[in-house]
Amino acid sequence: MVTHFEHHIVTVKEDFDKGVVMPLVDGEDEPIDYELSKALESILKKDLNGHIFDSDGNHLLLWKAMEFESWWIHFEKIIGVPMGRKLVNAATDEEEFHIINNNQFNVGGFFKKSRRKRVIASRWLQYGWGELQIDDEQILTRTIAPFTVGVALAAIEYCRDSRFKVSWTQPNSELIILNLKEESRDISPSKKVSEFTWTKDCHFNYSPLLEVGDFQVVRKNGGWDYEGERMVFIPANILTRLLYNTQSRTLNIGDELSQSVTFVGLNDAEISTFLCTVFSMANVIEQSERPIYILSDSEWIDKCQHLLGKFGFICPTEVSSINENGGVEFSFNHSPTLPFSVGALMAFWQRAHGKIAKMDIIFSEKQCFVKISSKLEYV
Repeated sequence: MVTHFEHHIVTVKEDFDKGVVMPLVDGEDEPIDYELSKALESILKKDLNGHIFDSDGNHLLLWKAMEFESWWIHFEKIIGVPMGRKLVNAATDEEEFHIINNNQFNVGGFFKKSRRKRVIASRWLQYGWGELQIDDEQILTRTIAPFTVGVALAAIEYCRDSRFKVSWTQPNSELIILNLKEESRDISPSKKVSEFTWTKDCHFNYSPLLEVGDFQVVRKNGGWDYEGERMVFIPANILTRLLYNTQSRTLNIGDELSQSVTFVGLNDAEISTFLCTVFSMANVIEQSERPIYILSDSEWIDKCQHLLGKFGFICPTEVSSINENGGVEFSFNHSPTLPFSVGALMAFWQRAHGKIAKMDIIFSEKQCFVKISSKLEYV
C-alpha cells in the first residue's frame, strides 16, 4: 500500500506578483464585491481567542499574500533544505481530507464532473487561492506555487476520480502549468492531521463563536483584496502537516539565537519545529513596516487583537509584568497557530523596546506561558 504522502512527485519553481486592473464602478478605485463579501461573512466565524474558523470549524489563517511568501522564504532558509515537496504533500493531504469529510463535496449523479468543478471554483474564489483551470491543467494565482499546486492536485483528483503525480513549470509570475501523470498504484486516503503538544485538546479552550462582521473584499484577478492588500486564507492544518516534517531537524540558526529561547514541556523533536516557526515568523514581522508603540502592559491585549487576532492568529488571554525593564509574561491557550503568534510577539516586543529579546516558553496541559524580556541582563 502506498500512502498518499508518498505519491507526489514535484518540481519547485519560484512564483508570483502583479495583478489585473479592475474597471471602475461608480467612481470608486476599488469596487467592493458585495456578493463575495456576503458569502465570506456567511461561512466565517471567530472566537475571543483570535481564531477564525470556516463553517466546518477548521482553523483559517488570513495572510497577506506577500507575507505568506516571505514567511515561506525565511522558513526554508532556517530549515536549510528545500521544503517545496513537503508543502505540496501537506496541502494535498489536508485538502483531500477536507473534501472526503465534507458533505458539500459529496456530489454524484448526472453532470457530476461539471458540478464538482463548480464546488471547487467557489472554494478557490472564497479562499483567495486564484483560478484553477482543470481542463487546461493550469492555475492563475498570486499565492506561492507549492501551496497552490498542492490544493490543486487534491481538487483535480476529486473531479476526475483518479490519482496523479504532479510537477509544474511557471512561465511567468502568475501562471502555473501543471504536468499530471496518472498514478496506477493503490493509494490510501489521507488521514487526520497529527498533533503537537500545542494542538492537543484545543477544543476545550474555544470560546463561543461569533460572526466575523463586515468582511468587504475587492475581487481581483482570480482572488481578492482586503483592506487594500491581496490576501489568502491558509488552513492551519496544512501548516501543521508541513511542520510535522521539521521535527528533530538541525536548524540553520546560530547557537546564540537558539539559546535565547528555553522550553519546558516540549519534547526535543517538537522544539526544533516550534523554533523554526517562531524565528521565521519573527523575521516576517521585522521586515514589515508595522509601528509598535507600547506605553503600558495593558495595551498588549488590544495590540494583539488588532495585529494577530484579526487575521486568525491566537492572542494571549492575560499579560503581566515580570520586571521594570519591559519584561512581560503572556498566557495562551493551546492552538495550532501558537508558534506563529509567539514569533510575532517576539518581533513586536523587540520593535517596541528596541532590545534583543529572550524567551522562556512553558507548556502546561492546556496552556502556554511565554516570558519575554531583554537578553541583556543589565537593561
